[in-house]
Amino acid sequence: MRKIAAAVAPRGNSGHLLKAVGLDLDALRDPHLRIPYADMMLLSELASRITNDAAFGLHVGEHVEQNSYGIVGCSVVSSATLGDALRSLQRYLPIWTNVGAFKLGVEPTVAHFQWHYSQGPLPEPRHDVEMTMAAIARFNRLSDGAPWKPREVWFAHAKPKDVSEHARIFRAPVRFGMPVNSLLLDRRLLDLPMRGANSVTHQVITAAADQLLVMDPARASLTQSILSFIRQRLCSGDFNLQDASRHFGLSRRTLQRKLRQESSSHRLLVEQARRDLSRCLLLGSQATATEAAYALGFSDPTAFHHAFQRWHGVPPQAYRDAKIR
Repeated sequence: MRKIAAAVAPRGNSGHLLKAVGLDLDALRDPHLRIPYADMMLLSELASRITNDAAFGLHVGEHVEQNSYGIVGCSVVSSATLGDALRSLQRYLPIWTNVGAFKLGVEPTVAHFQWHYSQGPLPEPRHDVEMTMAAIARFNRLSDGAPWKPREVWFAHAKPKDVSEHARIFRAPVRFGMPVNSLLLDRRLLDLPMRGANSVTHQVITAAADQLLVMDPARASLTQSILSFIRQRLCSGDFNLQDASRHFGLSRRTLQRKLRQESSSHRLLVEQARRDLSRCLLLGSQATATEAAYALGFSDPTAFHHAFQRWHGVPPQAYRDAKIR
């Protein structure tokens, strides 16, 4: 999330972007905060629109510094070889996220480093997975010797209109609509020594990382989970109470009761999601008020105008004009 916000800052207001999912810059400084993965995917898509950068995920990933991934990144850069670095990333990624996983498969001449998402509905992951693969490809700068490149890069999503940045960043054939997301490497590359290899440091870091692996991270509250669900479904209209009940495997009555226990309700969460996203759509994109109304799940733009004035005290266009000035 920090990387996304930092990439938006030179060309847009990252504060408005973060408010779309109920966050601010101070929240991102909390190292223990767990954020729904779907919210990060949504932010990547919004950031692409705000910056008018169709290859937003690739551009974030190509500038990633591994140390910014905390103890997981440190286990990577202190590894002895590229193969060890990839195995560290595979082992310790659950400290960072419980939604995706890496898998390293080794054959006699080729290695497959695959990125899988866990089962469950998520928004279109294009920017997220391209960010991930571009960050892994940067490992060539962490190894000793001449820079290497993958044999091929596979993406499960459809081919974008412009793939020139994929060709520039990966310097290898890039294939879309594949069964998995994967970097294909020459097997011998796994033996390349890492520039920052340090066996003592690596042992200390991995000992601490092993302890973190067995800790159960704080689970998101039901309120937070349903709010994230609503944000993803606003434009499709599939976010009513029955949709949410079905998605979370709860009866309507049970879901309502659990939300009341957390001092919330489905109606209030819909209101919050629309209010937060309305600012981003008006200030961080070129969407008209009518386009924003439909993107927020309103069937009538007039209802959106009335709601917006209730939320912010002024009509949508007046709000945009005042903030731009």
